[in-house]
Amino acid sequence: MLRTALFATLCLTFSGAFAQDSTLAKPPPAPDDNDIARWLAGLPPESEALRSFALVPGWKEHAKELGKAWDESENFRMAKVRQWAPAGLGEISTADSPVFYFFSGPDFLYPSALFPNAKTYVMCAREPVGSLPDPTRIPPEELPAALTTFRKSLSGLLDFSYFITTDLRRDVDQRHIPGILPVLELIIAREGHRVIEVQPVHCDPNGTISLPSKAKGGSPGVRIRFRRGEQPEQTLFYFYGDLSDGGLKSHGGLLRFCESLGRGRSLLKAASFLPHEAGFTRIDEWILAHSSAIVQDTSGIPFRRFPKDAWTFRFWGRNAEPIVLFKKHAEPELQAAVDAAPPLRIPFGFGYQYEPADALLILAERASGK
Repeated sequence: MLRTALFATLCLTFSGAFAQDSTLAKPPPAPDDNDIARWLAGLPPESEALRSFALVPGWKEHAKELGKAWDESENFRMAKVRQWAPAGLGEISTADSPVFYFFSGPDFLYPSALFPNAKTYVMCAREPVGSLPDPTRIPPEELPAALTTFRKSLSGLLDFSYFITTDLRRDVDQRHIPGILPVLELIIAREGHRVIEVQPVHCDPNGTISLPSKAKGGSPGVRIRFRRGEQPEQTLFYFYGDLSDGGLKSHGGLLRFCESLGRGRSLLKAASFLPHEAGFTRIDEWILAHSSAIVQDTSGIPFRRFPKDAWTFRFWGRNAEPIVLFKKHAEPELQAAVDAAPPLRIPFGFGYQYEPADALLILAERASGK
């Protein structure tokens, strides 16, 4: 009896220790999409999964430098954009219709500020989508360099209101925090919104959105569902796509997908004057056919390509000469229209003209019945 009781006691002791050891051996919970976005944005994660990863010196330096750059951008420019948009654009700003932003890079700052209530945003550019980073898998000795390079990818937008394409592509081409997706997440989190879900997607040639594993041809992308406070859920799509006339033979499904959303508002800013080039007439025609309003700088659709009987125009700011790189794209017809229009002040820089004194914001509205 004593031997039996002793054996039973040992078994209970061993099983209890095994259970305790098993609990200790459990892997930590996986970070959710919102916490990853906050960590990228230099904001304290809300759950335990990433809390310890926000205590290391490399991340603290990232949070400090990013916070400083973000606040400067807010004070100098973005707060003014948000304040101006509903007054300047009226219902064009406050409507919930879709927003199309081609040649966008990862610039979600401006569509979010100009059109805050859109149910769906569609952005497209030739920078790679990238992937959702996992901070728990970044070697500690490589973390500071990864975060520094990642932070640099945003500097052009925060400092000058546009990305320098060659610099952007170099900075997002890294192992640990790759592509455009992390920049988009950072912006959403820094604006105070909650990321609900991040999902890689694919747009096929027919405009159908599917999971990448089921994709054949078309354009890779990502879908980010997020919420601003208590407002209804919103969706941001970013797609890699070539919008030239030749590129749309492979990526034309993007336009079919956009058509399924209905007529929307288009934004064109710091577009390298590609809409002015002979090889981009198809995307210009699509934007003109499927937009109720177009907000752009001078790098957008050339003024000469607008059917004047179908559109009305307002201009804020002045039509300064294009920067040296794009000097050949100056438009005398646009200059004449700006000179003849009532002068309207713009309180922020826009596009390549990041100083308010030189900036021009063009609003083209579709005429009634057109």
